[in-house]
Amino acid sequence: MRVAFDIGGVLSKYPAQFRDLIERLSDRGRAAGIFVISDMHPKEKLVTLMRLNKIPVWEQNLYCADFDKHGEGCKAELLDELKIDIFFDDHISYCAAQFPGAYPTIRCLVWPDASMPYTADDWITPPEWPTFGRNSYRRSQ
Repeated sequence: MRVAFDIGGVLSKYPAQFRDLIERLSDRGRAAGIFVISDMHPKEKLVTLMRLNKIPVWEQNLYCADFDKHGEGCKAELLDELKIDIFFDDHISYCAAQFPGAYPTIRCLVWPDASMPYTADDWITPPEWPTFGRNSYRRSQ
């Protein structure tokens, strides 16, 4: 079983829950089957975020999707290439894009919750990085 996770809006929004899931899958000897697929570049950013947030994914299983080359099909290309069985992403196009004959990945949409920040308060980023996604929607009464 190969399971992949997006970072922004998935791992960054629900770090505790997905860290727990990844750790439980890893405890069952499936660490080699855990992947991160992001459209963030370069790969060093992914490595940094996984280390800072103690997400136990092997560095060789971190992948940067090529949006410039494949557009919204960029993650579908990697899902097929890596033979990913289950994929979690918050971007509907990344969950929907699948081409004929592709590996039959189960795509799980992490439905956006505007009342929660895109990046959880306990999600760690280097101090020199922008503080993207820390705001959440608050409806005035």
